[in-house]
Amino acid sequence: MKKYLLALFALVFLIGISCSEKIDIAKEKEAIKAVFEEEKTGFLNQDYARMAETWIQEPSSIKIFMTDKGQTKFNGWDAVSKEDQSGAKDNSWDRKLITVNFTNYQIDVMNTSAWVMCETHWNGIFKNDTINLVQTRINVLKKVDGKWKFSLMAIYNIPNKTE
Repeated sequence: MKKYLLALFALVFLIGISCSEKIDIAKEKEAIKAVFEEEKTGFLNQDYARMAETWIQEPSSIKIFMTDKGQTKFNGWDAVSKEDQSGAKDNSWDRKLITVNFTNYQIDVMNTSAWVMCETHWNGIFKNDTINLVQTRINVLKKVDGKWKFSLMAIYNIPNKTE
């Protein structure tokens, strides 16, 4: 009797595992890439509300910039939001003269969280100067109510190669 009960328990357990929701990793990776594109579009269109929709709006949100002048860190949604609002209001350059592309994605999806590393390429005219800037971005995203959102964004400018 114990053997039958144990076998029945094992069968029910295996059925439960096989019926659990499977994550379509390729689909999740495309949804994550779409968040990057949405945030970029909001930034280029100076649409703060659109940018804000791509973020987890929590005290744990962090945005970091690393340039040749050092690191600037914004801890918590209030600080990230203030920085993004300021950036969206900046009219000192024409965003239509810039193209921004994300490449070389590395994405690891873990249920409702993911880490992402990619390159960002900025090309065009910035404040009357030609730019060709490459950045590495390291991000952590969380899936909330079926939508991926940034929790951490670390942006590192890569120095231009000198000849």
